[in-house]
Amino acid sequence: MKSVRMPKLIALIAQKGYTAAELALLLHCTVRSSRDMVQKLKEEKSIHIQSWRKSSINSLAAVYRNGAGEDAPRPPPEHPRNRVKKFREKESVDDKEMRLARQRQLKRKVKRDPLTAAFYGESNP
Repeated sequence: MKSVRMPKLIALIAQKGYTAAELALLLHCTVRSSRDMVQKLKEEKSIHIQSWRKSSINSLAAVYRNGAGEDAPRPPPEHPRNRVKKFREKESVDDKEMRLARQRQLKRKVKRDPLTAAFYGESNP
């Protein structure tokens, strides 16, 4: 079945750059089989990595293009502190207040009710 899909894959990549997941949708196959076909073409040096695209929250996907060429360098990973900073910049005022209230609640020490202490005695920590 891969021999039938391989020419279609090459034709698609010749027009525009695609990730392996996008190729799987266009070729009506699994992501694993599209990655296998891409890997085979990569070993033959008939395709190259055109660029890198953000695929989900923390991962990058290679965008493949037909033809021999230089692979685009993979961008360095983003530091978690920078990700949190970006997320908090997008945060609304209400969401920020809720987050800060939750953080204050975690620091709050709960006092024992004196009436309950009188009935049941002091607690043993």
